[in-house]
Amino acid sequence: MLKRKILVFVMSLLPLWMAAQNCSQPMSQAQFKQQLNQLALQPNDQAKMQFAKSFLPNSCLLSAQIRDMAIVFAGDYYRFEFCKKASRRNYDPKNFYDVYDAFTKLSNAIRLYDFVNRPEINSDPVPPEPSNWYPDLSYPMPGVYNGVKGCPLPLADKDFEFIVKPVLVQQNDASRRSEAMRLIAAGNCFSMGQLMKIATLMELESNRLAFMKEAFMKIYDMENFSYGTEVFSHIPYRNEWIAFCTPIVKPVINTPPPPPVCEVSAEEFAGIKTSINNVSVNSTKVTLAKQIISTKKCFTVKQLAGIIQLFSVESSRLEIALYSYDYCINTGDYYQLTESLSTTSSKNKLLEFIQSK
Repeated sequence: MLKRKILVFVMSLLPLWMAAQNCSQPMSQAQFKQQLNQLALQPNDQAKMQFAKSFLPNSCLLSAQIRDMAIVFAGDYYRFEFCKKASRRNYDPKNFYDVYDAFTKLSNAIRLYDFVNRPEINSDPVPPEPSNWYPDLSYPMPGVYNGVKGCPLPLADKDFEFIVKPVLVQQNDASRRSEAMRLIAAGNCFSMGQLMKIATLMELESNRLAFMKEAFMKIYDMENFSYGTEVFSHIPYRNEWIAFCTPIVKPVINTPPPPPVCEVSAEEFAGIKTSINNVSVNSTKVTLAKQIISTKKCFTVKQLAGIIQLFSVESSRLEIALYSYDYCINTGDYYQLTESLSTTSSKNKLLEFIQSK
């Protein structure tokens, strides 16, 4: 009878011994990358864990591979669960210390260490309870926000946790979105971080994007929209979110067209000279020249010199030169008009005038 009991006990240990012996060849790097990519494509940590359970029993992993896969999980709770299972399929236990780098909290790394090094007769340690129902992302803090607002004041975190419970119990993305929008329509003011947390409940990233677009105008800290990209692993969805929010929060300002170029064309100037030159009475000629110059306004020094040359009386030339300064577009060269004057006294008066400006 005793021999029979011993035989039954030994046979019961045989599957465990065989499983341990099966890890004799680590997964190739190509196969590992394929599995890692498929793991990362899962919509949330629960789905990632289910996928891991499907391939771990027939896998043999290096410690570094276990670490890289664990990092894909958003929270330490599922990282711990994954590492616990993967430790039984570890090819190089002496390097298992690499795996502890996957955790954000030291306490969870210590839990895994205790599990891996436990005596075989001990039961599994109780895994750390997930501290939050949402993943560990970089959520914006609205406390010191002073930008564009879609609602007056966001919910306190404790109030949010209570109010959002009806969304948590929904069974599919459509009902989650409907319930969340009902809460917003009821006047609840969510921050961008709170909107992100609700969005992570949705399994399909396309549904997350549609929900966040619909709710965006009612969010408190609208200018924190860039944080929202963290709920998407799909780059096109991230780009679409930024493209959607940017013109709403930072509308394009239509700058007025530049003022027309201030100039008198060569054709216009030729007509002006003809009009002035056709007047024979000097006083009338001066009056007409001043009128045209003040009307057109945009003369160059060279053009003003051409007008001055139409006068034969020196005093009239000086009068036009003094008058035209405010209608010249390149006054830095105004001293050149002294060449259009005949007497030294006229030239000195013009230079003194320029210096006074």
